[in-house]
Amino acid sequence: MKIVWTSEALSDLESIIVYYLENVGFETAVAIENRIVAQIESLREFPERIRESERISDAREAVIPKLPFIAFVRVLEADVQVLNIVHTSRKFP
Repeated sequence: MKIVWTSEALSDLESIIVYYLENVGFETAVAIENRIVAQIESLREFPERIRESERISDAREAVIPKLPFIAFVRVLEADVQVLNIVHTSRKFP
């Protein structure tokens, strides 16, 4: 399956990286970006392994291990569409 990022998800990822870059440092920002992207890329093989979302219809929620983020994705026939990346403390949607 192909991973397709929506512009909203890319904006979320950019905001997360900028926050960590400004508040913690370059190495941490890169490590966080790598962890988020790796978790989402791992969905290529078996995206149905993550839980169905009760917040967004027809979506699933990928918890990012060891980080306070959830990626909302939609599993399509040939693609995994990344919808948003949200901090767990945020009320969403």
